[in-house]
Amino acid sequence: MKDPLGTCTYSLLYEDLKRFSKNGETFCKELVTVFQQRSELEINYAKGLQKLAGKLIKVSKAMSNNSTYNAWSLVSNEMFSIADAHRILGHALQQDTVLEIRQILDEHTKRKKPLDNTIEKSGKLVVTNWNEQLKVKKKLSALTREHEALFSFVEKNKQICTEKEKQKMFNRLTKSAELQVKVDEEYFNMNMDGHKMRLKWENTLKSCYQIIQELEKQRIETLCSTLNKYSLHMSSYSQTLLQSEKQIEEAIGRVDVEKDLQTLVEDTCVTAEDTEAEFLMADYFEEDGRTIMGRERRRDALKIKLQRLEEWITRTKEDKDVFSSVQVIKKTPLRSRQSLRTSIMYKGPAKNGASRQDSAPSTGAGTASAQLSPTEPQRAELNGLCRILYSASLSTLIKLIS
Repeated sequence: MKDPLGTCTYSLLYEDLKRFSKNGETFCKELVTVFQQRSELEINYAKGLQKLAGKLIKVSKAMSNNSTYNAWSLVSNEMFSIADAHRILGHALQQDTVLEIRQILDEHTKRKKPLDNTIEKSGKLVVTNWNEQLKVKKKLSALTREHEALFSFVEKNKQICTEKEKQKMFNRLTKSAELQVKVDEEYFNMNMDGHKMRLKWENTLKSCYQIIQELEKQRIETLCSTLNKYSLHMSSYSQTLLQSEKQIEEAIGRVDVEKDLQTLVEDTCVTAEDTEAEFLMADYFEEDGRTIMGRERRRDALKIKLQRLEEWITRTKEDKDVFSSVQVIKKTPLRSRQSLRTSIMYKGPAKNGASRQDSAPSTGAGTASAQLSPTEPQRAELNGLCRILYSASLSTLIKLIS
């Protein structure tokens, strides 16, 4: 006999729909997992971006007020805006995607679980009835076979048997026929019950098929609605990014690099007073009147130091004069340099305070320029050193007089 469950059309349709529903359920579960992780990433990214923006705005406040640093402070505002957009997107995905799809999953699971139980119970009743029918059918077939054999035996032997034997065979045949009718009636009733059970099972399949079909329609509608909401959230997020980009472009347009550089030069320029070197006066032991030292010995020691200082002053003045002469040579035309060069003599203090002899003039302009041409910083250093040495000499003389 055929399988009572395998030949039902609704059973095949229901199994196919269950596989389709199972795939949809798996897809929704994965979708919930993906968007749950996406939501957490968006929120965590927003928190990290806010911290970075806070650091940027904090360090920008410490900088000078110009268009470049103001533009960078607007970058921190842009980072705050983007962080806020990511935070809003993360919460929106959590609320409108994860929770909604998870709610649909829970609802469908609750509704499909009793359907499967009902179909399983109805199917078991059909299978049980079918197995009982097979047993009764087998019994009925055996009884019918015995009854037909007994009936054939009676028909063949009723002419030669006595009345007593005939009556005995007829009684046996009658009992066999009654038992056959009884089993046949039982099989018929069981078959009718099985038919009712099968109809009930098919109706249950049909009802469950329609319910699951409606659930799948609801799932698809929910996914479509969620997709539309996701599109709106992404559109709003994109608008925020475009606005931030526009603000950055406007801030860049307001940047005036030349003005910022000019302001920097004005704020950090160095005056002539700032470039003057500070001379740290020598403080000798002999200058301290509170020390234990004879007056004559103190005076002799200070005279030696003063003489050394005066020699330095004299030599520095001569170096300055030489530098001025070199500048005159550079500015003099080439033809007049030959006559001017012979008139320049380098004079410097000799040892023991005596004047040095004039040295012979150089024979080449290149040699004089290489030896006697100090740079501009050296010139400024010589001028400053002269002023400092004069001051030091005057200070020392005042101390000696006192």
